[in-house]
Amino acid sequence: MASAAKVKFDVLLERSEALSKVAGTLKKKTEQPSKTVLLHAALASQVAAWEVYIKNLLAEYFLKTGKPTDASFSAIHSLLQARMKVAAKKLNTPNSEHCREFLYTFSGFDPWPSWAGAKFDKTIFGNSLHSRNRLDEIFLVRHSFAHGFTMPAHSWNTNAAGAPHLDCKNVSCCAKFFLICVFEQITHFRAT
Repeated sequence: MASAAKVKFDVLLERSEALSKVAGTLKKKTEQPSKTVLLHAALASQVAAWEVYIKNLLAEYFLKTGKPTDASFSAIHSLLQARMKVAAKKLNTPNSEHCREFLYTFSGFDPWPSWAGAKFDKTIFGNSLHSRNRLDEIFLVRHSFAHGFTMPAHSWNTNAAGAPHLDCKNVSCCAKFFLICVFEQITHFRAT
C-alpha cells in the first residue's frame, strides 16, 4: 500500500509540474518576467511538497507504530508524538540538517544514507554528502528569491555566461531529485 505521505507529495509535485509546463510555453522576450515568476513558484512548490512530505512521514510513522493495548508503550509513544507535533510546527526549512534532525529525533531514522545514489540531471551522487549538498543548494536558491536576495550560483543553475538563473530543465531536475530522495527514503524507512 502506498504511503499517505508519498501520495500527498505526488499531488503537490504535480502542481509544480503544471507551473513548469506553463513556463515552458513562454518564449518571447517580453514574457520572460512571467516565466521567471512561474519557475520560482514551481521550485517553491517543490520545496513546500518536500516539507509536507517530511512532516507527514513522521505523522504516518506514529499512526502505524502505536500499540493501544500496551499502556506503558502507549504513554511514551503519545508523549513523543506530542513533542513531534510541536517540532513539526517549527520545521519550516527542512534542508538536509533539519530533515535529519527531525526524522532521527522522533523515529530513530537517519535519512542521509538513503540519499546516496540520488540523481540530479545526468549526475549520480556516489555518496549522501553530495545529495545533502544539492538539497541544501535547492533550499538556498528558493530562499534567495523568496526573500529578495540575489540568487546564488551553483553548477546546476548557471547559464553559459555563468549567471545564476532557473529554467525549465533545472526545475525539472529538482523535481526528479526530490522524487528519488523520497522514494529511497521510504524504502529505507520501511526497513528500519
